[in-house]
Amino acid sequence: MELDELKNVWSSIDERLKKQEILKESIVKEMIDKKTNKSLKQLFLSDSIGIPLLLALIPVLVYAYGRFGGKHTLWDLTVIVAGIFCVIYLPVLVYRVYGLMKIDLTENIKSNLYYINRYSLQIKWEKIIMKFFIPAFYILISIVLLKVKTNIFGWVIWISLVIFVVLYGYWSYKKIYDKNIESIKKSLEELNELKEE
Repeated sequence: MELDELKNVWSSIDERLKKQEILKESIVKEMIDKKTNKSLKQLFLSDSIGIPLLLALIPVLVYAYGRFGGKHTLWDLTVIVAGIFCVIYLPVLVYRVYGLMKIDLTENIKSNLYYINRYSLQIKWEKIIMKFFIPAFYILISIVLLKVKTNIFGWVIWISLVIFVVLYGYWSYKKIYDKNIESIKKSLEELNELKEE
């Protein structure tokens, strides 16, 4: 009789341990999902804000070119370069947002890793391109400001704007993009390990 009771107690304990392990695993998975979703939302919001801003900037550039164009060749060149940049960058941004929308934590982890790695590569290329484009654009605008003999107040505003854009760009790439991409990659790898166990 004692042996049967011992077997029953042992199987009961074993069953509770299995349930507890399943519960612990589901809690860990839920925490990882929340962390990943938070990072995805930040990336999505950051890129999604850029789309309407670019859409609003294109007509402003067209207006500026129409209103002030033809007086200074460098001004015309600056507005045209900015407009071309906006027109080229807009579909890139839309494609990046589309890629983020493809990440679904209920689906295959490998496809999610593919999409976040693709997004990471897109951000890496954007950083490289911006390191060349932005300084060249700033130099072009500075030359325009010299040609039109801008007063000291205009230069103070321009230099302040340059400093702000450089600092914000550095901060956004480090704190928004790099941090969240790494967080998502780490979370997806943890989810992959959980599935393999």
